[in-house]
Formats: sequence, C-alpha cells, structure tokens
Amino acid sequence: MEIIYYIFVFIAGLFFGSFLNLVADRVVKGESILFGRSHCDHCKRNLNVRDLIPLLSFALAKGKCRYCSTKLAWTYPFSEVLTGLAFVGVAYFTGVFDSDITSRLAVFGFLLVMAGFYIILFMTDLKYRLIPDKIVIPAMVFVIVFNVVYLGWTLASSYMQLKNDDFGKYLLEAGFWHLQLYQILKMFVVNMISAVGIGLFFWFLVFITKGRGMGGGDIKLGFLIGLVNGFPQNILAIFLGFIFGALFSMAMIVLRRKTVKDTIAFGPFLILGSVVALAFGEKILSWYFSAFSL
Repeated sequence: MEIIYYIFVFIAGLFFGSFLNLVADRVVKGESILFGRSHCDHCKRNLNVRDLIPLLSFALAKGKCRYCSTKLAWTYPFSEVLTGLAFVGVAYFTGVFDSDITSRLAVFGFLLVMAGFYIILFMTDLKYRLIPDKIVIPAMVFVIVFNVVYLGWTLASSYMQLKNDDFGKYLLEAGFWHLQLYQILKMFVVNMISAVGIGLFFWFLVFITKGRGMGGGDIKLGFLIGLVNGFPQNILAIFLGFIFGALFSMAMIVLRRKTVKDTIAFGPFLILGSVVALAFGEKILSWYFSAFSL
C-alpha cells in the first residue's frame, strides 16, 4: 500500500514541477504568476489542457510546440521529474507514511515548501543565471517563521506534558524545562550566526572577485542554506556545493564544452549540496569525524 502513496506523491510532484517551472520563468520576465494563461514562448499561442499534462504532453508532441513546431526546452520535463523525485524524497526521509505524529507532518510540510523554493531557484539560476529576490527573500522569511513557530510549539508541548505528569511536575521544579528552553534558544542562535557567517563568506568572495562568477544572489542563497540546514550541516552543504561545482566544471573542461575562463551557474550546486547535507549530513559528518579523529 505504501508504494501507492509514493506513486501518488510523485505524480503530484510532476504537476507541481510544471507550475514551479512556470513560476521561475514568469518571475524573471516580470509576468504575473497567478494571472494569464500558459502559452508557447515562441508563437505565443495559449495552451489548452492537452498541452499541460506533465511529461505526457511533451512526449506526445515529440518535444515540439503543437502550433508552431518549435523545439521545446528540455527544462520542462526536467523540472517536472525533478520535483516528483524531490517530493518522493521528502516523503521517504521524513517517514510521513510510517506515522501520523504531528511534528513529522509539520516537517514534511516544511520540506515540501522548501523543495518548491529550491526548485524555482534552481531553475532560475540554471536558465537565467539569476537568483531573484522575489523568491529567495520570502524563502528566508518562511524558514525563520517556521523555526520560531515550530520551536515554540515544541517547548509549549513539552511544558504541558511535564505539567500534566506526576513525575513531570518534579522535573519542572528541578528546572528541566528551562534547560530545554536554553538548549533550543542556543541552537537557534547558533544556526542564525552560522547562516550570517556563510552569507558574509559569500560576500567576501564576491568582493575579492569583483562579482565575476558570483553575485548578490549567491550571498542570499548561502544565507538561506545556512538557515535551512542549520549548524554544522550548513557548513557541509556549502562545502559539498563547491565540490559538486568543481567536479562539474572539470568534466566540462575535459569534454571541451567549457574553458577555464568560463563560468557556471553555481546556485544549482549549492542547492544540491544543501539537499545532500539534509538527507545524509549526520552520516557524512559522523564518518568524517570517526575517520579523521586522532
């Protein structure tokens, strides 16, 4: 039965992926996201329902517009499949189908929204070399607000459980809840400071390179990743982003698709690093510290 849930999540992701690709295009072009029908970018003909079925419409039309026969960009099916896989990954790693725990559902919802933000930023930087403020800033606000609400809810739930438990009352009097409060506030502050530090690191890179290869968007994206991953996984996320970007650049140079002087869209690799750190960060850090500890 669980496989059916994942299939449903993947199909839902396909449809959301089509919408997210539209958002990426319209944000950059300054068009309305909520109003205006989907149309061919070349002949401007409005698309109908049969043209908007994820993957299937692209396949049946053989990757071309049905009206003007212009070849369609590969980013259309790519964004749909990418979102479908992202949704399945979020469902799997949060274990949302294994339990109905409210906190797990909250994290599941948070990661789905973040997947949407990440995919839009991935596509805008990949296609236009741009990380738009209209996306990255709301994403920052969303993460901060969610963390504040979620941590507040966690503390309130813990307090009520202790208060309504015979033994918990003694723990309250002993200061156990205040210790929890201190630990959570400490974690929140450390995450914020590390996110600011990552943003300043990218600002320094932009400053010393005079904006060649990186820009203000990378500074904001670095700060966002710092918030999403939290310390120390956010440091790992940035490190992995640089590794992935370097490996891709070397591959392109070896294949003679690019030269040493060429630049690449760096945002997608930072986002990939963030996703890998979210999914496997604890295991990677545990392996690293165990392998290289004295």
